[in-house]
Amino acid sequence: MKNTIILCLFLTSSLALAQGLPEKHTDLLKFVQPSPDQGETNTCLFMASTGAMELLLNKQAKIKNPKAGGPNDLSESFLIWQADYSDQETETNHFIESAVIRFNHGEAVHTSAWPFTAYYEDKTDSLESWNKHPDFVTLPRMSVPKVKTKLLFSRGKKWATHVLNPEDLTAVKKALVEYNSPVIINYNDDGYWHVVLIVGYDDRKRGSCYELEGDECGKRGAFYVRDSNGKKFEARDYNWFLIKANAAAVVELR
Repeated sequence: MKNTIILCLFLTSSLALAQGLPEKHTDLLKFVQPSPDQGETNTCLFMASTGAMELLLNKQAKIKNPKAGGPNDLSESFLIWQADYSDQETETNHFIESAVIRFNHGEAVHTSAWPFTAYYEDKTDSLESWNKHPDFVTLPRMSVPKVKTKLLFSRGKKWATHVLNPEDLTAVKKALVEYNSPVIINYNDDGYWHVVLIVGYDDRKRGSCYELEGDECGKRGAFYVRDSNGKKFEARDYNWFLIKANAAAVVELR
């Protein structure tokens, strides 16, 4: 296993050099909107999708180091209840693209009008985020631009592991550089599928070995990940991605 991982990282580095990619791409980090902690609400698809739009809006408006409650802090619960959007370009989208393209209705709701709730006051889990707001129809809307997505790859099912190759890692890095936009991915989070955003990378960074064991961790090279755990972003070892992930799509403004 150890030799396989070392070879995989070597091939990944060689592929990146062949593609002419920089050693790191961190331009998006300053525009990342901190995520709420989703707790046990199972809302990761909507957390990541809302986070993608928030980042793109902050980038468009040049809002650096955005704070919680800032002008582009959007309601995840509204996206849950926003109607599906489809046209000729989106009829065959992968499930990781299905929520973010709902923004193509051209509207969103600010978190101040419909905040996300993961816990009750007694710290027990709350599923209120799945309840439709009683004033859903009259909530104040914000105008947002349309997005477009590009599926980079999808391998196996939602729970698949060990299905990626170095070319997939390079494809994500290349997309981050080429589009300067976030990449939404699905991975196996300890037996459950989970959707997050990749917002940058650094070949020389030592990232967290997140869920990896022993020799599985490469200890060099990391993606910057915006999860739904209340943090802005964190660095995770490339092997976390190679071993755990199975699908990725870039999200950009039209």
